[in-house]
Amino acid sequence: MELEDALNRFRGPLIGLVLSWGAPPVDAYELAMDSLADAYLNQHDCLADTTDPNVFGRWLRGVAKNKYRNWCRGTSRRERRFRLTTTEELAANIDESTKASVFDPRILQLRREIELLPRKQREVILMHYLEETSVANVAATLSVTPKTVEGRLYQARRRLRERLITAPSSLQLAKAILL
Repeated sequence: MELEDALNRFRGPLIGLVLSWGAPPVDAYELAMDSLADAYLNQHDCLADTTDPNVFGRWLRGVAKNKYRNWCRGTSRRERRFRLTTTEELAANIDESTKASVFDPRILQLRREIELLPRKQREVILMHYLEETSVANVAATLSVTPKTVEGRLYQARRRLRERLITAPSSLQLAKAILL
């Protein structure tokens, strides 16, 4: 598979996949790009025909998983050596418009609910919606059929809809406390 084809087809889904594993967005982007480069440069090590996008997608996912594991080990070592900046310290340094969008209770609730989804549903939601990747490319990256991806997206949307509708809003909680 040519590098440009691999980038166009797998960049978005791979970033979403790494995000679904728990990497922060900036690190997910870096891990995805490193994984694409390594998978492309070392595709001769793959025992199967990497000109097939499905084979290359599986190969790329394995390379990305190994990169992510190494990143996790390195991160845990660095965290033991350095003090992390708290959320409050970061919040003090951003402007009001950014605070409003970052700390919007609806967005925070949606993020929490996405994190509570089963792994397979969370993967496809992040890959398809956050990275704006087609169902076909998500399917190729995960080595499943497009119908499987569509089914997982449907289940995830339904679960999110149910949780977000039934979850009490902050206004409802305030009313309940006052009454």
